Amino acid sequence: MRRKNIALFSAVISLLFISVIWQIAELKIYDTVDDLSLRIFGRSIHASTVLDEEGIPMLLYSKNETYYNPLFVARAAQEENLQRQLSGDDASFIKLTDWLLKNLSETDSTALAIYDFAVPEYGQKPPWSSALTQSVVMLALADRAAYQRDLKIYAIASRALYSLRPGAAGLTHVISDSSYWYMEYPADEPYYVLNGMLSVLLNLHKYHELTHDPLALDLYEKGLNAVRKKLPEFDYHGYSYYDMAGNKAGRNYHQCHIKSLNKLLEIENDPILREYRDRWQKADSYPVLWQMAMNPRPRRILCFTLAFLALWLVCYLLLASTQRKEPSDPEHSSS
Repeated sequence: MRRKNIALFSAVISLLFISVIWQIAELKIYDTVDDLSLRIFGRSIHASTVLDEEGIPMLLYSKNETYYNPLFVARAAQEENLQRQLSGDDASFIKLTDWLLKNLSETDSTALAIYDFAVPEYGQKPPWSSALTQSVVMLALADRAAYQRDLKIYAIASRALYSLRPGAAGLTHVISDSSYWYMEYPADEPYYVLNGMLSVLLNLHKYHELTHDPLALDLYEKGLNAVRKKLPEFDYHGYSYYDMAGNKAGRNYHQCHIKSLNKLLEIENDPILREYRDRWQKADSYPVLWQMAMNPRPRRILCFTLAFLALWLVCYLLLASTQRKEPSDPEHSSS
C-alpha cells in the first residue's frame, strides 16, 4: 500500500474512532486531562477541588490560586448529609455546616455567603454574593436545622432565603411583579446565567418541600415565570447559551441545562420547558462533527483536532511499519 493511501486510510479510521469516543465520553476526557494535569503539574486546566487541613473544600484555579468557595462547601455539606443518613456518621456534615455558619454575613433580615475573590469576567469584586450560592446554603442549613431540631439555625436558613427577595440583598432582578430572575452574578443589567437560575428554582422548590415556607414557593413560581419568558432567548440552533451576554454553553453546561429542565418537568408539566428540553436534547445527540459545525467553540475544536492528529500519527506509523517491500520477481530480475 502506498504511503499516500496509508495516510488517507489511517486518517479516516482515526476520525471515525475519535468522533465516536468524543460523542460518548467527551466530558470524561476533559476530567481525566484535568486530573492528570493536577497530579503531574500541581495545577489543573480548569478549577479543581482540594481540601484544607480541616477537610474544608477549596477551589484550586488554573493560576494556582486557592480560595474558599461557599457554593462548593454547601454542596459538599449536602453530599455529607446524604452520607450521614446512610452511615449515621455526622462529623463531616456538622463540620461543613459549621464553616458555613461561621462565614455568613448576617443582618436582622438577611444571611449572606460572601465571596472574597474577584470574578472579573462578570464584574464581581469582593465582597460579593450569589443567588445560586444562597439557594444551596439555605438548603444545607435547613438540613442541619431539621437534623438537630435547631430553631436558631432554621432562622438563619430563613434569612438566607429572605436574601433572595427583591431589594433584600441585590441578588434578584424584577422583570415584572410576577417574574423574578435570580442572579448568579449580580449586576444592574443582569447577565441572565441560565444554569444558575435553573438551579435556584430547583433549590427553592426543594426548600419549600422541606420547610413548607410560603416565601420559597412564591419565589419559585415567580422565577419559573421568568424562565418561561426568557428560555427562547437562550436557544442557538438547537444549542443553548450559557448567559445572555452572548456566551454559548459548552457541552457540559448544555447537558446541565437539559438535566435541570428534566427535573423541572418532574415538577411542572410545562410545554415551554418541554419544547426546549426536547430541542436541546436532540441537538446534543447529533454526531459531534455536526455539533462543532453548528455550535463552533474554538477550544472544543482544538482539543478534538489535537486528539485526532495524535491518533492519526499513531495509526499511520503502525500501518506503515506493517508494510513490507514486495519480493523481486526472479523471472524478470537481472542476473
